[in-house]
Amino acid sequence: MSKHLFSIVFLFLSSFCSCDQKKFSFHGYKLIQIKPKSVHHFSLLKSWEENPDFDVWNRIKSINEIVDVALSPKAFQQYEPLFKLANLPYTIVNENIQNLIDREEESMRRSFPSRSIVGRYPRYTEVSSFISNLVIDNPDIASSYSAGTTYENRQLKVLVLKTDTSQKSVWIDCGIHAREWISISTCVWFIDRLLKDYRNSDPVAKDLLGYYEFHILPIVNPDGYEYSHSNFRIWRKNRKPNREDELIWNCFGTDLNRNFGYKWMVAGSSSNVCSEIYAGPSPDSEVETKSVQKAINDKLGNWDVFVTIHSYGNLWMVPWGWDTSLLPDYNDLYSVSQIGADALKAVYGTKYSIGSPANLLYSASGGSFDWSYAVANIKYSMALELRPGNGEPDYNYGFILPEDRVPLVGEETYIGLKAMINAVLNLNRNN
Repeated sequence: MSKHLFSIVFLFLSSFCSCDQKKFSFHGYKLIQIKPKSVHHFSLLKSWEENPDFDVWNRIKSINEIVDVALSPKAFQQYEPLFKLANLPYTIVNENIQNLIDREEESMRRSFPSRSIVGRYPRYTEVSSFISNLVIDNPDIASSYSAGTTYENRQLKVLVLKTDTSQKSVWIDCGIHAREWISISTCVWFIDRLLKDYRNSDPVAKDLLGYYEFHILPIVNPDGYEYSHSNFRIWRKNRKPNREDELIWNCFGTDLNRNFGYKWMVAGSSSNVCSEIYAGPSPDSEVETKSVQKAINDKLGNWDVFVTIHSYGNLWMVPWGWDTSLLPDYNDLYSVSQIGADALKAVYGTKYSIGSPANLLYSASGGSFDWSYAVANIKYSMALELRPGNGEPDYNYGFILPEDRVPLVGEETYIGLKAMINAVLNLNRNN
């Protein structure tokens, strides 16, 4: 980074948070929707995406596709004249993002007396205790292990559910991006529902656990997740400093879903340490990345399914993320994804789009499910983007979905994943 750019970044970001002890207020921050109408508009948005003050919440996909962007009051003053100069259409959908956060926090206060974390936005220690208690209460089918230890010394705790007849394996992870709280709560919901269904002799759950052992990592990025609770609600990356002598706000951390080594830095990634999509100093550099890879490699050849869960957008995605070309297995992956999306829709009517990120959204390399498909050879590798979806009443909440939506999202996702994994199981039986 040039000294001039570093000075700009420092002056802008030092006004955000000079220490790790005060919760940042987003008072006056705007959520805007931009609709590029030309190649020039699209190029402008792509160039601004790397700027630390231009926080893209969804994806810059193509012309006429809405882009959600959060801007501080200073950033809005800077960019609004540029929007007008370029005749770039935009709409302010929320004048004060802090209001969304206040509403989310109020919904969390209402549910706090509950002793269960199921259906809530739990903290890291609560999730860790939840897993430990499940293992104690269900020693016949539950165990756990640590996949690794983060920069801030948190364990990446994986729950394993299996029976004496389990042969093959399924991997599910959540929370690779810190601000996607609905992802973590959905992993917790999935665990709770699968276990209850099994205990209640649900035939599909019994069948699944009779053949598969499930490895579920509810929080891939616990350092970032805790920081998003305690300090900065819309934090995305992990929390490892990139320069020990330049400890300024957004120049911390790596986007873990750009750090996996397969096709690293080929597309949709940044070498700017202050960017939200910074891919890290080298492929597979981050301990969270290495830990997921080690867990997969320890059982290499035994995995049938790899699922990583994100938010938001109502998308059921299959590789590739880095390129628009279709997989040789694309039709097989699309078929089981369709089964899952149909089952999900049958719960509350939520519609998901199916396809590859490069075709549904945009090209981005270094993602975990590209790695799991190409390197670990897990055919049924998928990524989900949960609610809210474009056109839904909740869409303008973005990442800051009220906590009372957790049971809805958790239940429909559980039903969809259960149906998809069962479809894979039936295919394997027939082959």
